[in-house]
Parts: sequence; structure tokens; C-alpha cells
Amino acid sequence: MPGFTTFLGKLGKYLAEGVAVASGLWPLVQPFFGSATKVSQTVPTVINDLTSIGSIVVQAEAILQQPGSGAQKLAAAAPLVQNIIRTSELVSGHKIANEALFTQGCTDLTSAVAEILNSLDGGNVAKV
Repeated sequence: MPGFTTFLGKLGKYLAEGVAVASGLWPLVQPFFGSATKVSQTVPTVINDLTSIGSIVVQAEAILQQPGSGAQKLAAAAPLVQNIIRTSELVSGHKIANEALFTQGCTDLTSAVAEILNSLDGGNVAKV
């Protein structure tokens, strides 16, 4: 599959081809984020912030499939990641004194999670 050799690229392409994003991606991508959360074990299921951020990055990858759309994917995912961080235990209850710096940090975190996912071996990604 030329052009989709990274883990994130393969996963996003397969999800875009085989599944409507609006129908909910988590059950399909959950195995790629480890067994720390078992959807069937507890109701309501609590998903950790890092896994939620990874899920957002995967969704942006699946939605925006055109070549050279990395900046668009980042722009689409970063505000959603910012919302996760804003409500996380790390930030919750604190006043954000520098909104621009907070936004930049969340954008950097979004980019870092995409890099982490792209560092994974794409050989384990199976077509749905």
C-alpha cells in the first residue's frame, strides 16, 4: 500500500474505507491502545486521557485522507485534544493564565501523539 506505510496511516485508511466514522471508532481501534481498558468490564467505562487523545488522532487520520493533509489533521484534532486536557485531572480546578501557551501545548501534544502512533509497526494493522 504505497503512501500508507505508517501505523497511523494504515489504520486511518482502513477505517475510512471500511467504517463510517460517525458510527463510533472506539471498538475498532481499542485493541491498538492496549488492554488497560476493557469496554465490557465496567459501565460506565472510563478511558484514560492519553488513550482518548490517541483516539482523536486516529479519527482525524481516518476523516482526512488527502495527501499532504497533516496540518489539516492537526488543526482538526488539536481543539478536541484541548478539551480533553482542559477537563483532565492535570488541569481541572486550575485557572489557565496563558491561553495561547495552553493552546500551543495542546497542539504540540496532539502532534506528539501522532508521532508516537506513526512510530508503531504498521504490520499489525488489519483491514476491517
